[in-house]
Amino acid sequence: MIKFFRKIRQKLLAENKFSKYLFYAVGEIVLVVIGILIALQINNRNEARKDRNYETKMLTEISSSLKNDVVYFKEMIKTFDDLYDTSDYFMELSKKNEMYHDSLFGKVFDLNNDILYQFNSGPYEALKSTGIDKISNDTLRNQITNLFDFDLPILGNNIEHITRNHQKNIESMLELFGDRHIDDSRGRNFVGWVDVPEDLFQSQGFLQLLAGVSWRARNAGQQLKLALPGIEQTIENIDKEIKK
Repeated sequence: MIKFFRKIRQKLLAENKFSKYLFYAVGEIVLVVIGILIALQINNRNEARKDRNYETKMLTEISSSLKNDVVYFKEMIKTFDDLYDTSDYFMELSKKNEMYHDSLFGKVFDLNNDILYQFNSGPYEALKSTGIDKISNDTLRNQITNLFDFDLPILGNNIEHITRNHQKNIESMLELFGDRHIDDSRGRNFVGWVDVPEDLFQSQGFLQLLAGVSWRARNAGQQLKLALPGIEQTIENIDKEIKK
C-alpha cells in the first residue's frame, strides 16, 4: 500500500502536476490521521472493556464477601439474642426465688458462647492495591471505601469494647457453680457440677455477673443490628452496578 502511494506521488511530480500532488499529499495525510484515530478508538475500547471486566470481577468478589459477612453477622446477632434471653431467664428465676436444680445444667451452658467479630476485607484490599479508582461509579466507590475503611473497623472496635470482659465474666459466673464433675468413663467429659449452692440464683455476685452478660449481649447485638441495613444497601448498589 505504501509503495502504491509512493508511485502516485512520483508520477505526479514527474508530470509537474504540483497542485494535484499537493492535494493528493494532503488527502494522504488525512487518511493516515483517520487511520490513527480509528486505531486509537479501537484500542481505547479494548482497554475500556478490559477495565470494565476487571471492575466487574472485583465488585463481584466484594459483593460475595459482604454477603458471607452478613450471614456471619446474623449468626452473631442470634448468639447475642440467645445470651440476652438466657440471662433474662435466670433473672426471672431469681425474681421467683427459684432454687438451682440439675435440670438447669444445659441452660447454664447457653451462657458460655464465644464472641468473635470478623469480616473479610481481602477482595477490597486487592482492589485497593491495584487502584480503587477502578470503580468507575464515584458514589459507589466512596460507599465501599467508607464501609471497609471506617464503618466495619469502627463496628469491630465498638463490639470489642463492649464485650472485652465477656469471657472473664462467664468464667467467674461458672466458678460460682462450684466444682465440675468429670465422667472418666466417657473420656473425661464434663457432665455437671457438685456442691452447687441451692440459693445461687439469689446470690448478689451471680446477679451482678448475669447483669454484665445481659448488658453486653444487648448492646453488642444492637450495634450489629444497626449496621446491617447499611451493609445490605452497599451490596444492593454493588449488584446493580455489576448488572449495568
